[in-house]
Amino acid sequence: MIGWMEFACFEAQKPYCDEGEATVGTAIHVDHRAPTGVGELVTAEAVLERIEGRFFVYRVSARNERQPIGSGTVHRAVVNVGKFMQKIS
Repeated sequence: MIGWMEFACFEAQKPYCDEGEATVGTAIHVDHRAPTGVGELVTAEAVLERIEGRFFVYRVSARNERQPIGSGTVHRAVVNVGKFMQKIS
Protein backbone atom coordinates (compact mmCIF):
# COMPACT_ATOMS: atom_id res chain seq x y z
CA MET A 1 0.00 0.00 0.00
CA ILE A 2 2.77 2.43 0.91
CA GLY A 3 4.59 1.67 -2.33
CA TRP A 4 1.48 2.54 -4.31
CA MET A 5 1.07 5.77 -2.34
CA GLU A 6 4.68 6.75 -3.04
CA PHE A 7 4.28 5.92 -6.73
CA ALA A 8 1.15 8.10 -6.89
CA CYS A 9 3.22 11.01 -5.50
CA PHE A 10 6.04 10.31 -7.96
CA GLU A 11 3.60 10.37 -10.87
CA ALA A 12 1.84 13.51 -9.59
CA GLN A 13 5.14 15.41 -9.35
CA LYS A 14 6.72 14.14 -12.60
CA PRO A 15 5.13 16.73 -14.96
CA TYR A 16 6.60 19.53 -12.82
CA CYS A 17 10.17 18.25 -12.77
CA ASP A 18 12.69 19.72 -15.20
CA GLU A 19 14.64 17.44 -17.52
CA GLY A 20 17.09 15.36 -15.50
CA GLU A 21 15.10 15.73 -12.28
CA ALA A 22 13.00 13.28 -10.30
CA THR A 23 11.66 13.08 -6.77
CA VAL A 24 12.73 10.85 -3.92
CA GLY A 25 10.81 10.03 -0.77
CA THR A 26 12.05 11.61 2.46
CA ALA A 27 9.32 10.78 5.01
CA ILE A 28 6.18 8.67 5.22
CA HIS A 29 3.44 9.01 7.85
CA VAL A 30 0.62 6.56 7.08
CA ASP A 31 -2.14 4.78 8.96
CA HIS A 32 -3.12 1.34 7.63
CA ARG A 33 -6.78 0.91 8.56
CA ALA A 34 -8.18 -2.14 6.81
CA PRO A 35 -7.09 -5.36 5.09
CA THR A 36 -7.37 -6.11 1.39
CA GLY A 37 -7.85 -9.56 -0.08
CA VAL A 38 -5.49 -11.14 -2.60
CA GLY A 39 -6.46 -10.03 -6.10
CA GLU A 40 -8.60 -7.13 -4.92
CA LEU A 41 -8.21 -3.80 -6.76
CA VAL A 42 -6.46 -1.05 -4.76
CA THR A 43 -6.44 2.61 -5.82
CA ALA A 44 -3.93 5.12 -4.41
CA GLU A 45 -4.32 8.89 -4.65
CA ALA A 46 -1.85 11.73 -3.97
CA VAL A 47 -2.79 15.39 -3.65
CA LEU A 48 -0.17 18.10 -3.11
CA GLU A 49 -0.90 19.58 0.31
CA ARG A 50 1.97 22.05 0.72
CA ILE A 51 5.52 22.94 -0.24
CA GLU A 52 8.15 23.32 2.47
CA GLY A 53 11.28 24.70 0.81
CA ARG A 54 12.47 21.96 -1.53
CA PHE A 55 10.12 19.39 -0.01
CA PHE A 56 6.69 18.56 -1.38
CA VAL A 57 4.16 17.17 1.09
CA TYR A 58 1.40 15.03 -0.38
CA ARG A 59 -1.82 13.94 1.32
CA VAL A 60 -2.22 10.29 0.30
CA SER A 61 -5.02 7.78 0.52
CA ALA A 62 -5.66 4.24 -0.63
CA ARG A 63 -8.84 2.26 -0.91
CA ASN A 64 -9.89 -1.15 -2.07
CA GLU A 65 -13.16 -2.01 -3.81
CA ARG A 66 -15.07 -1.82 -0.51
CA GLN A 67 -13.51 0.80 1.77
CA PRO A 68 -10.64 3.16 2.57
CA ILE A 69 -7.61 1.16 3.68
CA GLY A 70 -5.06 3.84 4.54
CA SER A 71 -4.19 7.53 4.56
CA GLY A 72 -1.47 9.93 5.62
CA THR A 73 1.31 12.05 4.15
CA VAL A 74 4.35 11.42 1.98
CA HIS A 75 7.18 13.93 1.75
CA ARG A 76 9.30 14.07 -1.40
CA ALA A 77 12.26 16.16 -2.57
CA VAL A 78 13.30 17.06 -6.11
CA VAL A 79 16.79 15.82 -7.00
CA ASN A 80 19.03 15.99 -10.03
CA VAL A 81 19.18 12.36 -11.15
CA GLY A 82 22.78 12.54 -12.41
CA LYS A 83 24.11 14.04 -9.18
CA PHE A 84 22.02 11.62 -7.14
CA MET A 85 23.43 8.61 -8.99
CA GLN A 86 27.00 9.89 -8.48
CA LYS A 87 26.39 10.14 -4.72
CA ILE A 88 25.15 6.56 -4.44
CA SER A 89 27.89 5.05 -6.65
